[in-house]
Amino acid sequence: MDEISLVTRGKINRKLHITGRREDGYHLIDSLFQPLALGDGLVLKKAKNHTTFRTNEKSLSWNQGNLCKRALDLLEEKTGEKFYLDIILDKKIPLGAGLAGGTANGAGILKGVNGLYDLKIPLETLKEWALALGADFPYCLEDRPLRAQGIGELLTPVEGLIDTPILLLNPGFQVDSKRAYSWYDALGGEGRNHLERGVSKNHPEIQKMMEDLKTYGAYEVSMTGSGPTVYGLFHEDKARDRAAKDLKTSWPLVVKTRSGN
Repeated sequence: MDEISLVTRGKINRKLHITGRREDGYHLIDSLFQPLALGDGLVLKKAKNHTTFRTNEKSLSWNQGNLCKRALDLLEEKTGEKFYLDIILDKKIPLGAGLAGGTANGAGILKGVNGLYDLKIPLETLKEWALALGADFPYCLEDRPLRAQGIGELLTPVEGLIDTPILLLNPGFQVDSKRAYSWYDALGGEGRNHLERGVSKNHPEIQKMMEDLKTYGAYEVSMTGSGPTVYGLFHEDKARDRAAKDLKTSWPLVVKTRSGN
């Protein structure tokens, strides 16, 4: 096999509770990770003597800020092998939106190279290695509804979630996750997402987006991850689509999707 294509899906946190903090500073969580149908296209082709990276997202470069590169570097370090690739990334998940898009891309590199080169690295081993790259990596390697505890590495399957129309609203800026957690440390949190209070205090747009979604009939509304994206779950596509049509004039990014169980 010389080429492999994947879809690396985003996710929302249907719940994000902070349950403590480790001595090394990492926050302990209890979260429900819900995959989305919204995903990026990732194509990996074997190359002869160097790696190339092409994407429609102009702000992404092949450097240490790119989780695709960091994932490839990790595989090379752990296996002692060199993997030359032509990588094509078609970004549809907005950057810095709390949807784990970059992490999903990095997880796609790990899974894709493992399959492309027939490395036969067990999933549990990949998850163990990838935790050094970020707490969401073990989840993104599984890519199914999961309860996450610890710092995100303790995963339990969740059954019975129904296929649901979802609308995502984003105010057009990014929120640094470290800053969001520092705001939680200062202010505390409650409700479905414990980070929401601190982020909302510093970015009132969060509450306004949530109010807009509720006005259009979303039955579950929350900020996802460290923000600033807010999601709304709807009973019917028609209600979600009507909300999307009306709210696209109010917010820079309005994305129709659904749960990707």
